[in-house]
Amino acid sequence: MRVLFLNPPPVGGVNVVREGRCMQRTGAWTAVWAPVSMATSAAVLREQGFDPKLIDCSVEAVDLAALERAVREWAPSLVVINTATPSIETDVAIASLVRRAAPEARSVAMGIHPSALPGSCFEMDENLDMVIRGEPEYTIRDTALALRDGVDLASVAGLSWRDGEGRIHENDRRLFIEDLDELPFPAWDLIDTGLYRLPFSNERFLLVATARGCPYGCTFCANKIYYGARLRKRSAGRIVDEMQWVAEQFGVRNFLFWSESFTNDQEYAIETANEIKRRDPGFSWVCNSRVDTVSPELLKAIKEAGCWMIGFGIESGNQQVLDSVRKGTTLKQSADAVRMAHEAGLEVTGHCVLGFPGETEETMQQTIDFTRFLKLDYVQFYCAVAFPGSKLYDRCVENGWIDNADWKYFEQNFSVINTPQLSADQVMAARERAFRQFYRQPRVVLNSIKKIRKPADAANFARMVKDFLTWV
Repeated sequence: MRVLFLNPPPVGGVNVVREGRCMQRTGAWTAVWAPVSMATSAAVLREQGFDPKLIDCSVEAVDLAALERAVREWAPSLVVINTATPSIETDVAIASLVRRAAPEARSVAMGIHPSALPGSCFEMDENLDMVIRGEPEYTIRDTALALRDGVDLASVAGLSWRDGEGRIHENDRRLFIEDLDELPFPAWDLIDTGLYRLPFSNERFLLVATARGCPYGCTFCANKIYYGARLRKRSAGRIVDEMQWVAEQFGVRNFLFWSESFTNDQEYAIETANEIKRRDPGFSWVCNSRVDTVSPELLKAIKEAGCWMIGFGIESGNQQVLDSVRKGTTLKQSADAVRMAHEAGLEVTGHCVLGFPGETEETMQQTIDFTRFLKLDYVQFYCAVAFPGSKLYDRCVENGWIDNADWKYFEQNFSVINTPQLSADQVMAARERAFRQFYRQPRVVLNSIKKIRKPADAANFARMVKDFLTWV
């Protein structure tokens, strides 16, 4: 039985990253991420004897017409559609394309948005057959097995589905995978790994999953509906096994560690770093972190194991704002974390959000000023987005603060939240000001120029600037 995994085509010419809570355009990082969830799900199906295929339309320049031809020619029995909130309507519309091209095929949507609002997804396209709620791998497996063996779909935990009469059924919730080590390595052979390139160096990179779940209570994050609140970790040995396998099979030695926060368990992070250093110190990787879960010992260990950059969730430069979104961190912890990371020799990216409920023009400027004070190497300024599945979404709906219900604007370079203190237009203006004030600093400009060492670097940098402007 053939199963086709689809990362849909660009929306209005804009490539969208669709990976768990990360739902942003290519310009945010001037790089497209390899679809690790779909590749892992494909590997799970391959273990069960299925014939999977993966088309990443975002990087393979596959438009809707070419995609329809590919579906018709390959004639799959099941098509898995990857989704993100800002592209959800066009993503779900792929179901009608599938119905035209392969009338006997069944379509299923995966992602955070379908997990949070499955009924809404069914309403968007009458040809969408199923929705996966939450962690996708085993629900996809059991759905494929049920279709192949003629088993009632009502038996598949984590699945919502439409019957022949058009009625929607919501099956029991699926329990999260207890042992992440039992998942196979991603089926990277199904994609062209040469299409996924790092900023600046333009070297190939892939994602390696380290853990799932986050116990913290940030109101703006929707990831709990996908991966839950309990931290579940892959073993250090399994992670390094995968890195070595990727290097041997695909020649890739650069990695993005994919998790909510690699350092949530410091002992585990140090153990993983030491295992990398012991077995293969030649890997290069980046990770993300909370500011309250690092120490000089940890930062030294990951630097020695090949980590060159760490991203911190700083969020705001105002303590009251941090407290209001239940971040659970302090401004001093942010300053200490950045200082310690720099002392360890790491580059640091800060992630900041503007326009939370209760914010003012003054608090947003405090965040902008804080990033300059921290002397971050890079910073991302996001608009607060009420993603479905987050407590922020529930609060905004309850108070009538969302002024634009068009999902394509639920992206972190747009604001659709109007509060009594701030309008969406004010937030957008503050974000534009933030990028201008940070990236025009001579220190930041000089550091970027230093990365240009040969003509090819200059061309790549020009492309990055062009992509980044679509985000700013």
